[in-house]
Amino acid sequence: MPRFGVQQRYHETMNDRGEKSVSAVAGGDRRLASLLRASQAFEALDARLRPHLSEASRGNIRVACVEGDCLVLAAASSAWASRARLEAQNLLEHAKELWPGELTKTRIIVANLEGFKV
Repeated sequence: MPRFGVQQRYHETMNDRGEKSVSAVAGGDRRLASLLRASQAFEALDARLRPHLSEASRGNIRVACVEGDCLVLAAASSAWASRARLEAQNLLEHAKELWPGELTKTRIIVANLEGFKV
């Protein structure tokens, strides 16, 4: 599977929903624009990896971010974190095909995922 432009794919779906661009929201603040673009890239990666999760795990395990060469997965509880550890290697292999940088490991965190749309 070829690598894809994570940000480009997000922008295409963002425009379909009529949302404002990063530049419009950031208002010239480069640091804010950079954070927003990173967030969009993580959201797009999460959307692309979601089909590779077991059906029960979808909505309970998400991509939190990428830190260097580490794919960070967020789980809704410690029980889901255990499940995330079981699915982490599979997600890492798929993420390597999609993410433009090198990914070599995963880390699991527990976070409240209630506010995230799936």
